[in-house]
Amino acid sequence: MIANYDLTLDEDMLYLIETLKVEAYWSTKSYTLTLQNKNIPLLNHIEEILKKKRIIIPSKRILLKVRVPDETQKEEIKILDEKKELNFHIEKSPFDNKKVKAVTSLPYKLEHLLEIIIKARRYKLKINWLKDGLVHEGELECFLYGDLRFAKIELLKFLDNYCGDKKHFHVEDFLFNAKESLVVSALSALIDCEGTITWYGFKRNIQIRMRNEEYLKQWQKLLKKFEVNCTFSKDKDGWGIIIEGWEDLDRLQKMGLRLYHSEKAKKLKLIMAGFKRNQISRGSYKRFYINKLKEINKKTTIKEFSRIIGKSERNTAHYIRKLKKDKLIAEDKSQWPHLYFISKSSVR
Repeated sequence: MIANYDLTLDEDMLYLIETLKVEAYWSTKSYTLTLQNKNIPLLNHIEEILKKKRIIIPSKRILLKVRVPDETQKEEIKILDEKKELNFHIEKSPFDNKKVKAVTSLPYKLEHLLEIIIKARRYKLKINWLKDGLVHEGELECFLYGDLRFAKIELLKFLDNYCGDKKHFHVEDFLFNAKESLVVSALSALIDCEGTITWYGFKRNIQIRMRNEEYLKQWQKLLKKFEVNCTFSKDKDGWGIIIEGWEDLDRLQKMGLRLYHSEKAKKLKLIMAGFKRNQISRGSYKRFYINKLKEINKKTTIKEFSRIIGKSERNTAHYIRKLKKDKLIAEDKSQWPHLYFISKSSVR
């Protein structure tokens, strides 16, 4: 352990807290704090925060789940690590009790060479802890997770006091009054742990789905405060919020959004590079066009304005007419083409 720890609510601490809320298990009573994730760069970032804030040096392990033939009994399985028999338990699928996995925990090593015996048949399994992830070689289907453990009573008590009931986690009042860099750091952690980056066809978005409805509604409200739009949705598996369109994704990046989950960070970068034009979020065209007219601060034609904002004349003319109809901008008909501008009588 490291003395003189720092629990200041800065960007690093808020990233750590949000990660632990949605991804980790902790119990002050049993003196336990465990974080598991498949993505090693994400876990490396958590380790860096713990070291930088001098809280604790976490211990590392590997959680291994091996899919075995349906209805296999525990007595029919052995897992050997350098001829030492390992303890394990059986995990059944919540959707089909016939489907089972053998689950064990391995010490942190860069390489493991295991032998798994199922109904007298032997299988070799090689596991490597690489800089960018956990990989395996072998016939059996496996699932690997990095496992960080860093119980420290001061941190556990802090989490209990700050987060409250872990089973019913929420967005803390502190974030509703915090500066945007702190809010977006917590959001970065939430996306890293629970977010899905989607890109197919013309669909590009960040989705966050879970069973905690109130928590997601609080995030929707908090993001709206920073002019980031997101839609709320519900399906048979739970609730979700969706952030889409260049405008809102660009706004998040300007606020300081940074993902440490290597695959999600790469995909978001590709998405932002893939936008062919500065798309506007649904329902926000009024703010976009009015703000752009304010920025240029002069009368302008549709052709000139479309060039400035990087959109087609047809698209620009459509929205200019809508704003004129709503009396949000003024029109000068004294010359052709007509000029458009923000007047004192327009809604500002």
